[in-house]
Amino acid sequence: MIRAATTKIYNWATEKAASSKAPLWLGLLFSLELFLLLPLDAVMIFFCLQNPRKTFLYIFIAAIMSTCSAVIGYFLGHFLWDLISPYVIPHLISHAFFERLSNHLQAYTSWAVFLGSLLPFPLKAISLASGAFHLSLPGFIMGLLAARLIRFTFIGSVLLIWGERVKLFIDKHFHNISVVIVIKIVAAVMFFWIFSL
Repeated sequence: MIRAATTKIYNWATEKAASSKAPLWLGLLFSLELFLLLPLDAVMIFFCLQNPRKTFLYIFIAAIMSTCSAVIGYFLGHFLWDLISPYVIPHLISHAFFERLSNHLQAYTSWAVFLGSLLPFPLKAISLASGAFHLSLPGFIMGLLAARLIRFTFIGSVLLIWGERVKLFIDKHFHNISVVIVIKIVAAVMFFWIFSL
């Protein structure tokens, strides 16, 4: 069942990446990054492998649309936190952890967002938390956009150099890669939850 689902995702992504409307599809997917569970770095890889000449266009589209999606998450966190905070504190995270995290993020807004966005950390968590902690919006946008440009440029450059090898590896091991990604996401959520108690 899992293999069938990953095969469908693989076929769908390959088809869209090869279409003439690939830039629009990529922009749409990254604009919805806040609401999707898929790791979109993998989606960008598909698009870059199918159209190597458009790699830098895809990097720009992905970075801009990912930032726009994050800004939506920022405002959701900013305006909805007062409604949901009684259900989160102290049931999911402790008051002490919340205060420590808030103080840290306030002190290092741009750097905290930059590092979180550069590493494979969920955009949902970064954007919602930034809004909930009322971080500086300009600092949030600058940190996130800079990190996304660096991250996607690195991925695109690797693909331009070793694209054929990467494609062969993905074609052969797509199912296993998908399982590992899901396990990493679950492990990250569990780690954050356990250490926030």
